[in-house]
Amino acid sequence: MKRFLFATGLALAGCAVLSNVSPIGDGAYMTVVRSNDVNARVADQQAKAMAQAEAFCCERGQVVDAIKSVAASPPPGQAPSAELDFRCKAKG
Repeated sequence: MKRFLFATGLALAGCAVLSNVSPIGDGAYMTVVRSNDVNARVADQQAKAMAQAEAFCCERGQVVDAIKSVAASPPPGQAPSAELDFRCKAKG
């Protein structure tokens, strides 16, 4: 039993990322990442949003199917953010 729990823990560790995912209807989800650093890069926020979506779908044994990504450069003095709308779909 201990081996089973250990193996299960290792398998889930590959999916472990703190996620901020919300359902938006019709089987779709949204995650938004906002930086606190005005010098942060928009691309980094996009990567974090994708990582959250991948972890969310991984927990369900599925993969990400991106619907829409919004990540515009912010005005001077404001921190960047990124939004990703996605669905989880079966692997393969």
